[in-house]
Amino acid sequence: MKNKQLSKILYSLAGLALALMLGFASHATSREDMEDELDETQNQIDETQDQIDQTQREIDETKGKQQKLEQAKANMEAQLKELNNQYASIGEQIEDLNQKIEAKEQEIVETQAELEEAKRTAEKQYEDMKTRIQYMYEHSQDSFFTILLEEGSFATALNRADHAVSIAAYDRKMMENYVAQKEAVEDKEAELQGEKEALDELHASVVEKQKEVSALAQSTSGKIGQHVNAIAAAQADLDGKTDSLENQKEILKELIAEKKRLEAQIEAAKLAEINESLGDVTGVQTTETDNVQYGSYGATEEEVTALAVLIHCEAANQGDAGRLAVGAVVMNRIRDPRFAQGDIMSVIRAPGQFSPVTSGRFDLVLGQDLDSVSPACFEAARRAIAGESNVGNRVFFRTHRNNPALSGLIIGDHIFSYTWNYAPEE
Repeated sequence: MKNKQLSKILYSLAGLALALMLGFASHATSREDMEDELDETQNQIDETQDQIDQTQREIDETKGKQQKLEQAKANMEAQLKELNNQYASIGEQIEDLNQKIEAKEQEIVETQAELEEAKRTAEKQYEDMKTRIQYMYEHSQDSFFTILLEEGSFATALNRADHAVSIAAYDRKMMENYVAQKEAVEDKEAELQGEKEALDELHASVVEKQKEVSALAQSTSGKIGQHVNAIAAAQADLDGKTDSLENQKEILKELIAEKKRLEAQIEAAKLAEINESLGDVTGVQTTETDNVQYGSYGATEEEVTALAVLIHCEAANQGDAGRLAVGAVVMNRIRDPRFAQGDIMSVIRAPGQFSPVTSGRFDLVLGQDLDSVSPACFEAARRAIAGESNVGNRVFFRTHRNNPALSGLIIGDHIFSYTWNYAPEE
């Protein structure tokens, strides 16, 4: 589509160049056709400039989108790095928990072994106690008096009785120790089992957390990949738009060059018409300024700046008188009923009136090089807006060198006139 547009515009330019080469039968017809061609070229310039502006906006939007994607990718990469660190840390926690669980399991095994040993000891003690009880039952003890009569000695009888009591107390104590030891080992085993269960639950929780972190890391990695693809697509789009912009700029350059050629042809045709209308009459020229003070115009700062820029483009090197004269012409056109423009910008922007406007230099300085406009140009603009004129009510000016047939007021390099054909002034 863009190549077709380029071909169409280049074809039009070629047609315009051919028309200029062939010429026309009369000055009037030639100039009118060239002015039509100039209007068409200006329309193409405006359309191309609009396309350039649109493409530039799209490039800026694409760059903004690309920058956001780059930032999002950087953020996700930082997040992925953090997730990988978490995954590694959780892995270390799991390893530590595994070691603790193994140690706890070993403690449980040892405690169970202690419990089994305590059970075996208690069983042996229980068997021994049963044996003693059975023996004592089978050989039941006589009463203390019977023992006393048998032994014939109170001390011996007392010793035999104490021995029996001691055996019974020993057995009771051993049974109590067994019960206490058994309960202690069982409590320890229960405590260890509880600790192991807690470790198992923590282990399961940490493993689940590790799975969640792993899933999130995989998801983030996938999103990073999507952003990488999106960034690459944005870059490809940006490259394409940049190429389009360069092509559009080339087209605009060709159109501007063609416009300048047409303007030169039109200017030459105008001069030919003027010289033809004057015939052999030598122009009446004067350098005596026509100073007038008109009423002031209520201009905005934007209008003051625009008039100063036009004065800069037309007469920056023409001295105070030459700069004021150009500003006065603009203000005279506002006051002259022959002109439809009623404000400064309308006068400046009127088609085909000021060459710096039609060439684009005016807008270039106004938009990008305002610092180059001297204070003298701003002063001339303010004086003209205040109503001061050194060219009377003249409304036309042009460069007078090599145009001796023109009549008018000469100030510097310019000649000023009441009429467009610079006829002798009455």
